[in-house]
Amino acid sequence: MDVLVKETWSGATAFWHELPRTLVAGALTLLSSAPLATALLSGAPRWLAAVTVLPLMLALTSVAAFAAGVADGQRGRLGRPDPVLALLLSVAGPALLTPWGVLPAAAVVIVGPFALAYGAVRGRRGLTAVRGGAILAAYRPSWALTLTGLTVLTGFAAVASAGVLALVAAPLLLTVAARQTTNLLTEIDARQSQAW
Repeated sequence: MDVLVKETWSGATAFWHELPRTLVAGALTLLSSAPLATALLSGAPRWLAAVTVLPLMLALTSVAAFAAGVADGQRGRLGRPDPVLALLLSVAGPALLTPWGVLPAAAVVIVGPFALAYGAVRGRRGLTAVRGGAILAAYRPSWALTLTGLTVLTGFAAVASAGVLALVAAPLLLTVAARQTTNLLTEIDARQSQAW
């Protein structure tokens, strides 16, 4: 548990050292969430609101690359969006329209941050990033639940602050996820090398 706290804190610290640049990444996330916010606030049909999750997920794939650079102690750079990963993570929106949709949506909330971080840290895209995120979540469920809790809390903070904290919410969360992912991958690689 001490390692989890240390990695979470070090990810947040790395984020604050790059605050001016992370605000730009946060602005990209905020702008990409405008269609979703508009659909929800205007009372648009639920299917339309569900579809507007995709632009946000596309932006998050780009911001995840930025966060991975920041977590590694480098200058973050927005990455090339990953449309396949964004589409796979966007399943949470349409899934909520069905009675059984809570399960896929919960899976996205649990695996999504690790999938975004794994894709950015290892340079994997699409289904490979989702598979890597699922493996990391299964490898350390307590870390996945902590990251899920942070995701929910940052979401509430962004909404409660009327969008002010939305500028920092996604980059902060993804920087912490990237730091944790790097730590877990180092641990897994060390165990695999010992097994050989």
